[in-house]
Parts: sequence; structure tokens; C-alpha cells
Amino acid sequence: MVCELPQLREMDINPIIVDERGALAVDARIVIGPAAQTSPGRAGKYGHLSILPYPQRYEQLWPLRGGGEYTVRPIHPDDAQMLQDLMKRLSPESRYFRFVSNMAELPPGMLSRFTLIDYDREMALCAVVQEESVSETGEKQTKEKIIGVSRYITNPDQNSCEFSLVVDDAYGGQGLGTRLMLSIMDVAREKGLQEIIGLVLTQNNGMLKLMRSLGFEVKAYPDDPDFRLVTHPL
Repeated sequence: MVCELPQLREMDINPIIVDERGALAVDARIVIGPAAQTSPGRAGKYGHLSILPYPQRYEQLWPLRGGGEYTVRPIHPDDAQMLQDLMKRLSPESRYFRFVSNMAELPPGMLSRFTLIDYDREMALCAVVQEESVSETGEKQTKEKIIGVSRYITNPDQNSCEFSLVVDDAYGGQGLGTRLMLSIMDVAREKGLQEIIGLVLTQNNGMLKLMRSLGFEVKAYPDDPDFRLVTHPL
């Protein structure tokens, strides 16, 4: 309520009677005042908040090639273990292409930074599937599994952003990379950013092929010949 109504100053609900039939508010008092000022550099419905709430409006359901479906949604702190599990499932080559490192798992600080994000200046969208398993007692269980992540971080110029993308090797070739990139570009465009850019290792032919298919310009990166600079206007 505080997020939706910046004019709200105080609210007192007392007493509340709760029983097996539900809850009943007997009396309520609400104090309102002028709306809080929008924070510098922010606009939109939640511009008055220091930290934006979880942006549920970006959740989307998509079909998987070959059957099934997956959800694309913003990442949140509870996804830390699932993100770590994705990291561990990646092949050494995929880990190196994404992180330019041979690390087998994400350090705690990096894991926290990747899941506890400021939705105003950055965004991370994860592709999630529901996975069924059988417990030791024979009961069926359903749990979520992250199979891909796209993200961007706004650059200091406030006009462009830098992206990254990773997809579970087991789900390669099913259109996840394309969907995650299109979705993250839509979010960046909505935020008013004008260009999305990224650095891709020269030997990462699969990513370069995807970038070209999405209309990105691929060119040499003067600072390091091992990378290609890919850019796309928003």
C-alpha cells in the first residue's frame, strides 16, 4: 500500500478481529499528505521509493520447443541457490564464455550481487521451469529450476546498458537465448535506455551468431582482440 500510495503518511487499524471465518477490521485511521518527491533520475509509478519493489509485471509464460513451458521473470534474492545450481551444471566452456574464468561456482559475494539487485538501474530475467521428482517416501515433488539468465546494468551515461546472457547447456537450441535477450531489451527500452552493448569472446561462435540474428552490430574491440563488441539501438 505504501508503494502504491505515496500520499500515505500514517495508518492505524485497530482492533482487528481474527477467527476461523477470516479477519474483520473494526476501526481504521489513515493520514495522508503531499506525495513524496520522485528520486533524482527516476520516473514512473514508484519513482518516490529508494528501492523499487519486485516488478511482477515482467513475468511471462512461454512454451518450450518439444513440449512443456517456462516462465521468464525478474530474479530475486531467494533464487541464489538455483543460480548456483545453474552455474554448477554449466560446462567448463560455457562458464568460461560467460565469466571469462574457470571458477566452478559463484563466490558468495558475487552470488549475492547477482540476485539482490536494484531493479531501477539494472535488471536480471531468469528462465524457470518446474521440475518434478520423487522423494524418498515416494511422494511427488515439484520445484523450480533456473535454466537461463539475461541481465543488464545501466552505464554511468544513463543512456546505454551492458548485457550478459547464459543458458543451461541442456536447453541449448530451444530459443531460450533469443527470448531472454528480447525480454531484457524490452525492459531496457521501457526504462528509456537508448543502446544495449556487450562484449563477447571471439571464439564464442554461438553467441556471436545469436547476436547477429537479433540485429546486433558485431565489430572489433580495440582494447582486447580476444573480444568482439556487439551493439544494438533500443
